[in-house]
Amino acid sequence: MKRILRAFFRVFFIALLIGMLLIGGVVAGGLFGIFGDDSSFDISALNLNFTSAVYYTDSAGQTHELERLYESQNRIWADISKVPKYMQDAIVSIEDERFYKHNGVDIPRTLKATLTYVFKGSSSFGGSTITQQLVKNMTEDKQIDPSRKVREMWRALSLERKFSKQQILELYLNTIYLANNCNGVEAAANKYFGKDVSQLTLAQCASIAGITQYPALYDPLVNPDKNIEKQHIVLKKMLSLGKITQAEYDAACSEKLSFLNKSVKENQAQSYFVDQLINDILKDLEKQKGYSSAFAEKLLYNGGLKIYATIDPAVQKAMEDVFENSANFPKVSGNPKPQAAMVVLDPYTGAIKGTVGGIGEKSADRVLNRASMSLRQPGSSIKPLSVYAPAIERGLISPSSLVLDAPIDIAGWKPSNYYSGYKGTVTARNALEQSMNTPAVRVLQEVGVDYSFQFVTKKLGITSLVESETRDDGKAYTDKGLSPLALGGLTDGVCATEMAAAYAPFVNSGLYYPPYSYTRVVDSGGKTILEHKVKPMVAMSEETAFLVNSMLNSVVERGTGTAAKLSSGMPAGGKTGTTDDQNDRWFVGFTPYYVGVVWYGYDQPKSLEFLAYHPCMPVWKKVMEQINKPLPVKEFTVPRGISKVSICTSSGKRATGFCNEAGTAINEYFKSADIPAAYCNAHTEAGINATPEVSSAPNELPGGAAQETPPPNPPAGTSPTGKPGIININPAPVATPVSIPTAPPKAGDNIIHLD
Repeated sequence: MKRILRAFFRVFFIALLIGMLLIGGVVAGGLFGIFGDDSSFDISALNLNFTSAVYYTDSAGQTHELERLYESQNRIWADISKVPKYMQDAIVSIEDERFYKHNGVDIPRTLKATLTYVFKGSSSFGGSTITQQLVKNMTEDKQIDPSRKVREMWRALSLERKFSKQQILELYLNTIYLANNCNGVEAAANKYFGKDVSQLTLAQCASIAGITQYPALYDPLVNPDKNIEKQHIVLKKMLSLGKITQAEYDAACSEKLSFLNKSVKENQAQSYFVDQLINDILKDLEKQKGYSSAFAEKLLYNGGLKIYATIDPAVQKAMEDVFENSANFPKVSGNPKPQAAMVVLDPYTGAIKGTVGGIGEKSADRVLNRASMSLRQPGSSIKPLSVYAPAIERGLISPSSLVLDAPIDIAGWKPSNYYSGYKGTVTARNALEQSMNTPAVRVLQEVGVDYSFQFVTKKLGITSLVESETRDDGKAYTDKGLSPLALGGLTDGVCATEMAAAYAPFVNSGLYYPPYSYTRVVDSGGKTILEHKVKPMVAMSEETAFLVNSMLNSVVERGTGTAAKLSSGMPAGGKTGTTDDQNDRWFVGFTPYYVGVVWYGYDQPKSLEFLAYHPCMPVWKKVMEQINKPLPVKEFTVPRGISKVSICTSSGKRATGFCNEAGTAINEYFKSADIPAAYCNAHTEAGINATPEVSSAPNELPGGAAQETPPPNPPAGTSPTGKPGIININPAPVATPVSIPTAPPKAGDNIIHLD
């Protein structure tokens, strides 16, 4: 008897307490309308709980999803307008059938749940409405006691006062957990059926809705039979509530479901491109929006952002295929191994199309990307940027200008070439083709280091050069000097991405675009929060750009870059780079469609002098052959301000028939305003063979341009002593014989020059 009384009083007091709490909750809800909200409850926090997605645009202008960014939850926002009525009704039917009638708290259901707790001793209060469950999802208030239930009801009443039923249902549909790290119906639709939620059938909607109450049990991948059982329960409930017809019920029950388990790349490392994309967006969120680094990262991963990237998946895949195959790189014993990096961009916009930051398969996210994060010495690959482009832009030289490859002593500094000896008087084109050092130094002397430095940093976007700086070791450093700017021995170095952008003007009529990895970033509300607005800068005239392009084309056709020549016949130009200590190897090259840069070396600088060949050009060629393959072969456009004339390589003047007979006449491009007026007087009928031999280009320019036929002699009235090219920067000819390399490569030797 005493035991029965104790049980009675226990039930009585528990029921009384819960009843008072429930009444208090309702009263508190009413008081809330007068006294205000619970300050600890912020619905805006929900906006940072959605998966961000990366999109790309294909060649037809169509946008596609590339991948998703999330830290621990896979959640994709779906507007209520895109969620099928079947899905909405299925969720409401099985979760909260009186959803559209209550004000956030279903009193009959709550009382029923309370009585169940009293008489059965269940630890679950139950009776939660969709609004209350949304509150629980938002606050993560997991405490199991009556006070939590009161807080939940209070907040549910508050939510219903602020938002419509459709808004609350939309929030709920995007927050419910649906097994396998899927949060929200869009993520589940993608995962289990490979569709957008808007494309789901009634049977599929009911299957997903059935997961909500017990995700582990009704997981369609682990327990498909249990999921189908629950699906039928959902469909029957929808039928009983009049949400579907008998015919719809029958058809849905008989529909056979296939669960796909679509991958969302949860366990795969994202590409180097996505790494760079993330870093670029985080930097811009902090710089442009003033966000803290912590908030920027939270927003990026969990803000439901739509990120429109510049990537071309075909380009990225071609690069990854080459870099993940170790056979494409020199076999080197010992550890650590040398590394490599590559970036490809669109020269007409600056858009990065692909990037790889290391050799081998990528195994982690946001690791070192050597293409954008490592600064390395560029060696001779800097010459087109710091020497030849500014010299041509200033009107100091043209490709056929004569310069001297001979010993030079500048205050004790004696630059030498990568080959032994010197080649005497050469054309500027030939000097660049063969990556001669002393001619580059002499040209830079005429340009001036101040002009060169400003040209490289202000017009071509190389940000890592040091103008003047005293560092912690007490030493003063500067890159504003002959050695850094002519030969590429910089204080810190350059990164591959900036080098690619700096070469792009040679393809794009002299216009420079800063490299970028995304076009815009849109928040979950559809507002653009970041946008890359393309603003080109005129780095040089289109005539200068073309002349340097033509000289770099010669590098690939017959200079140090022949190993990069494309077998498809697609025109290409570029420049090799090797530092004096042989720590770094580069090839920076382009086609009419892309600019690509490859770097190779040790992470901790170490000599590569043991290599028998230049490893960057074969890698560049493999990638470029693949990505240019679908594109039609086309030539670089010749600007209207460019003319082509026949020049004598001995004098730098207009060639005559005598020059042609002497074999010193070549076809060369000029800015139309700078065509030399004077004709060569170094060759006469009696002395055709008496002129000194000069290293020069063949009679045909890259691209097979026809040679101008020189006149038999200078036209009457023409002074033989006029302007010999653009500017005479040549010292007096050396009296001593020119030393030529003693062991040049034999025909057929597979040797690639190091410069």
